[in-house]
Amino acid sequence: MKQELLAKLRLALAVVLIGIFAGLGAAFLSWLIHKVEILAFGHSETTYRIVTDDTTWQRRLFSLAIGGVIIGALWAWLQVKGKPVVGIKGMMEGKKPSFMDNIAHSLLQILAVGVGAPIGREVAPREVGATFASYITRFCRIDDPKIFSVLVACGAAAGLAGVYHVPFAGAIFALEILIGVINVPYAVIAISTSVIATFVARIVISPEVFYLVPQIEMSTSHVWWSVLLGLLVGIPAKLFGKQVKWAEANRTSGKEVMITLPFVFVLTGIVAIWLPQILGNGRSAVQSAYWLIPVGLGALLFVFKWLMVIVNLRAGAFGGTLTPGFALGALFGLVAGGLIHSFGFHSMDVTMAAVVCSGAFLAVSMNAPLTAFALTIGFTGQGFDGYVPIIAGISVAMAVGNFFSFTKKDKDAKDTKDTATAKEAKAPAKA
Repeated sequence: MKQELLAKLRLALAVVLIGIFAGLGAAFLSWLIHKVEILAFGHSETTYRIVTDDTTWQRRLFSLAIGGVIIGALWAWLQVKGKPVVGIKGMMEGKKPSFMDNIAHSLLQILAVGVGAPIGREVAPREVGATFASYITRFCRIDDPKIFSVLVACGAAAGLAGVYHVPFAGAIFALEILIGVINVPYAVIAISTSVIATFVARIVISPEVFYLVPQIEMSTSHVWWSVLLGLLVGIPAKLFGKQVKWAEANRTSGKEVMITLPFVFVLTGIVAIWLPQILGNGRSAVQSAYWLIPVGLGALLFVFKWLMVIVNLRAGAFGGTLTPGFALGALFGLVAGGLIHSFGFHSMDVTMAAVVCSGAFLAVSMNAPLTAFALTIGFTGQGFDGYVPIIAGISVAMAVGNFFSFTKKDKDAKDTKDTATAKEAKAPAKA
């Protein structure tokens, strides 16, 4: 009886500590990326929702060129000289990460996104949260492998929750994507760590809604339009997800990164001379779509944001595809909704289309409908009236995306994604 009580107390202590340290990690990374953005662009996302506004193309290009040289060299050095980086899945399986190498790996992701790399910053706080969780769980002597894995997953999700101020979405992310099991004990741990991390991270991170967008109205026409949008967005979202997996599985590593990364960063900077909204983790592109930029510009941003994400990942950059996927969905919705509206179907609300496609594209590309819905609500602050159109778009898009997923290659995709980080971490050590 006494041993059981002590085990529960150790678990409770681990949950609290993981939440606190994941929140502190999210706060620090947010503070750091804003400082890097100020160096790169003269201001950060805290003052400009489209961070490239009021910047010159020369400054954007030079920031990416200089950043590519420095970050490429540091990433190459870390991969060649450092210890193999243990990914979140590896930590969930019980592998002990090198604290300094894992943290350095995460910091470089933040630096890359801060200078303009068109990839997501959300992987860094997840890795930091998981790294802290791995050490805290050992400190608290949690011996059960299943609980150990759950705590590490919840630490990663708490980092995501803290950095974007989305505690519910963070908990769903842990349960749906990382753990793959939804039950009451795991849900309690996931919610607790995410709520604590979100509260702690508020020392730096504003609780305001991440994107400024009007509330979606609940109407029959909106629901039917959402169904149509889901039909349209499912296939491109599935294709993007497959290309991301290919790029990550074939990512350049070792000394070659010193050449490929600066080259691709400069290429990105050249594209950004005309399309600056492609830079960064996707916030500029999403907000532009929600503010209803011209359809032609939205189409160009969709194409080149997609290309630059894949090219940067293939060239050796590490980072997330959650926020880029959300951005691509918003741009797709802007274009599709704008074209439908221009043909005289004025019941099509283009803002609604952008929001619905944000969630639908993310759901299919990540194969995570619940997480995508929770993030869409958390990012945009949509009220109850918006739930049905968003869910309708996500459900139909998932059906369309998975309709074309009955080959063995697609069934093996999840295993490829889970093992990609471990393979990449081992390869640089042999270089």
